Amino acid sequence: MTTAKKSTAGSVTAEFAVILPVVVLVVAMLINIIAVGMQQSKLHQAAAVAARQLARGESIATITTSVTNMTTASTQLSTSTSGPWASVELTSPVPGPLGLFPAFEISAQAKAPNQWTASP
Repeated sequence: MTTAKKSTAGSVTAEFAVILPVVVLVVAMLINIIAVGMQQSKLHQAAAVAARQLARGESIATITTSVTNMTTASTQLSTSTSGPWASVELTSPVPGPLGLFPAFEISAQAKAPNQWTASP
C-alpha cells in the first residue's frame, strides 16, 4: 500500500498573500504616526516663535503669517498676555489615518516673558 505524499509547494505564497494586506496596513499606520509626530513638532516650534514675537510686541498679522509659513493655513492661533507673560496656543486639524478614521486636532502652547514689562 502506498501513501500519497502531500505537496506543500506554494503554501508560503498563499500564506504571504493572506498576510500582505495586514502588513501594508501596519506600515501605512506607522507612516501616519510619524507624519503626525512631525506635524506636532512643527506646531511646537511655531508656537515658540509666535510667543517670542508676541512678547516683542509684533502685530497679530505678522505672527499669523509666521505661523502659517511654519505650519499649514488651517492652523488656528490664540494669543494672550497676562502680567509678565505672553502666551500662544496653536491648534491644527490632522486627517485620520488612511482617511478611514475621523480627523482630530493637535495643539501646542508656548510662553515667553513679555519684553515690555521685564526689567533689565
